[in-house]
Amino acid sequence: MGQAAGRDPLTRSAVRLALLAALLPSLLAAQEPARRVDVSEDFSAVLDAGEIVVEVRPLDGESVSDFSRRISRDEGAAARLLALASPPSRTRTILLPYGGLSDETRLAAVRALFPSDARATIGWLHVAVGSEPLASIASWFTGDEGLAARLGEINGLTDPVVTRGTLVKVPVEYLLPPFRDAEPIPDEEPPRLEYGADEKGKFAVYRLKRKEALYSAVVVRFTGRLHARDVIQLALDIALRSGIDDVHGIPVGFPVKIPLEYLAEEFLPPDDPKIAVREKERAEAALFATPAKARGLAGVRVVIDAGHGGRDTGTLHHGVWESTYAYDVASRLRRVLLETTRAEVVMTTREPGVGWEIPDRDRLADAKSRVLLTDPPYRLNDPVAGVNLRWYLANAILRRPGPGGKPIPPERTVFLSIHADSLHPSVRGAMAYVPGERFLRSSYGRATPFYRGFREVRDEPVVSFTRKERVLAEGASTSLAEKLIGAFRRRNLPVHQFRPVRTHVIRSGREWVPAVLRYNKIPNRVLFELSNLSNDEDRELTLTRAFRQHSAEALADGLVSFFGGAEAAKEERPPAPVAEPRPVETAAEIAGPWPEIAGPWLPAPHAEPKATRTPTPKVTRPPTPKPTPKPKAKHRRR
Repeated sequence: MGQAAGRDPLTRSAVRLALLAALLPSLLAAQEPARRVDVSEDFSAVLDAGEIVVEVRPLDGESVSDFSRRISRDEGAAARLLALASPPSRTRTILLPYGGLSDETRLAAVRALFPSDARATIGWLHVAVGSEPLASIASWFTGDEGLAARLGEINGLTDPVVTRGTLVKVPVEYLLPPFRDAEPIPDEEPPRLEYGADEKGKFAVYRLKRKEALYSAVVVRFTGRLHARDVIQLALDIALRSGIDDVHGIPVGFPVKIPLEYLAEEFLPPDDPKIAVREKERAEAALFATPAKARGLAGVRVVIDAGHGGRDTGTLHHGVWESTYAYDVASRLRRVLLETTRAEVVMTTREPGVGWEIPDRDRLADAKSRVLLTDPPYRLNDPVAGVNLRWYLANAILRRPGPGGKPIPPERTVFLSIHADSLHPSVRGAMAYVPGERFLRSSYGRATPFYRGFREVRDEPVVSFTRKERVLAEGASTSLAEKLIGAFRRRNLPVHQFRPVRTHVIRSGREWVPAVLRYNKIPNRVLFELSNLSNDEDRELTLTRAFRQHSAEALADGLVSFFGGAEAAKEERPPAPVAEPRPVETAAEIAGPWPEIAGPWLPAPHAEPKATRTPTPKVTRPPTPKPTPKPKAKHRRR
């Protein structure tokens, strides 16, 4: 009894310490002021005492039922929201806890509250904005606060609370879907930049690593410039600013100065006001990142647009026409979708006499007779008219009823424009462009007599967008582009190393969205660059039928993933393809003459075509599981 009594004070002290350790995270977090980020007038994210909540209300014109389903994790959570005595409305916001939110809403809240966070190849990289309990971090990104100890072990953290600026790596195998499925940067951690100023202005400093070059590791990576003329000029400007005499002999660790005005937004200093603006835009767009499920693409319409065509060859390198090989991939994608999914497939162009047949050869014959399937058909002899009529055609297709006369909802319609790019030779791999909200106009139209000659223009001469439609298009299109790029990665097809999904083009000091996306009303729309024809490896790969077939199958995989992923793959293959509209053969009889013109994507004059035979590289198909079952005889050689 005496010994027990003697140990009692020590036991009580140990208990008090254990209780204090358990309560310490919440006590420290409670000392932090609440962090609130107003993403839009309809959505705010709040971090308070280690907990995330969102303050939301329905969008203008959105029903309470649609709002509840969009914002909630599942139907049960949506039903509980609808059952509230005072449901949300345009005049009444509501606070919702993080655990009950949809994947898109969680991602939007995290992007708003933690602007320095990124998805890397190893997992999610979280940068604390204050004193944050590891248990909270584990709950946000994994759904299990019990993984806090594991995260501490992985990151070498001994305290249960991390301080502002601490980097916490969450391995990919633990991540919840919205963070796991986000497009990863190619590094294991964000690149380290230092910031300073001199008599010439503000700059960022990057120290070159072994085997890194000024063109690719600095200009392409940190400024977003991709086109040869822009990359070369900016590399020379940066070399001059940094005191570099020989751009090909820069020592490892050399401090390269990048003027702040050239930095891409994601690399600006944390206190730069542009950072907060862009992160709000990304967070708001993330709210619309996923469409309704469609197993086997049932009820989905896919509009496939092969870029350029006719007298517009697109980019041209060593005799390789962009238009020829983009059309081949588009035709292959059409066949894959018709054979393996239940989607309705609509092509925007057709080569008279050839149709969408797929030649069984590597090097393809070029043709200049392709027509755009407008009413009446348009022989593609002017690139500007061809681009404008494409988005008019896309908008008309969006209004068409589906098979059986039933309407197809806009969110189940996809527009995919297939191209091959012309960039700096150091750049290679697939890229995707989506319509960034800030680059879209509220209305646009063409009223000349030429355009009024087409039914698509007469039916809707002016296209207009609400802000909600512009934000939705950026979010949904970004999600689609990430699925397409992810499918390319899974098949080991080359992908652009830095930021393969982009909201706009940067060229010659201008920032813009390609017109085929800018005025297009199909909400899920992507311009996909298969390869960089200025890069020797990419160009030789594009010349192989194996690469083009793998690319078509990867694009189909990405579409299936966008509309449901693995669940859609379980759907049985349909017994027969969906019939397509009968093409108008008389389009081939449109008379010339056809003036020689350059395509709208040419950044600079290209090399003259050479008559040399391009070697065909061997492409080994990776053993990647298909998202949809394929006919056994589909891949036999003919």
